[in-house]
Amino acid sequence: MNESVSTWLSVAGFNVLLLLAFAIIVIAALLHFRKKKRFDVSKISITDIDRMSGHDFEDYLYVLFVALGYDETFLTKKSRDFGADLLFRDRLDAQTVVQAKRITEKIGLDAIQEIYAAKAYYDANQAIVITSANDVSDPCRKLAAATKVRILAREDLIEVIRLFKKGKLTEAQDVIELPHEEIDYNAEDSIDDLDHQRGLIKAGEYFYKLTKTRQSM
Repeated sequence: MNESVSTWLSVAGFNVLLLLAFAIIVIAALLHFRKKKRFDVSKISITDIDRMSGHDFEDYLYVLFVALGYDETFLTKKSRDFGADLLFRDRLDAQTVVQAKRITEKIGLDAIQEIYAAKAYYDANQAIVITSANDVSDPCRKLAAATKVRILAREDLIEVIRLFKKGKLTEAQDVIELPHEEIDYNAEDSIDDLDHQRGLIKAGEYFYKLTKTRQSM
């Protein structure tokens, strides 16, 4: 191998190493930028939320609420939260409990039951469920109306994020503080009116025969 070929190979090898080092630096910079974007609340979209875990969503909402001007916002412990993930005071100084539901499926009754119990536990004035879910079941809406629980569903969350990014904090607070949805419902529709035979109390496979004395009462 002559000297010119050896020199060319050395230069080529150096250039390859230089390009490799440059590529590593670029990749590292891109990963750092993506990481910053991922955790910067001002840059997070609903698509990012869809990739979050439940606990990530709680942390995100905490930062978002404080950024929106709710200075008295608190996270509950990740375990034994008694149904509430956040607590905050709104513009009318009402203590509010929040349950964060980062889910894709339809939101059901358990969310309303849990946050209603949390409202009593934390002696709060209001209760909100904030969810990334598209759909809310009809029984869930009825129970929310009965318990005066506000549901901030996916479209509402998207609107809050949009207003926040535009710096329209008051308008975003207006969406969060809307009153609960009023829905007509009849609680008696949920009661099973059993047709008892005379002298026999029966439900499912269980029964009890009344004595003649009881029957005559």
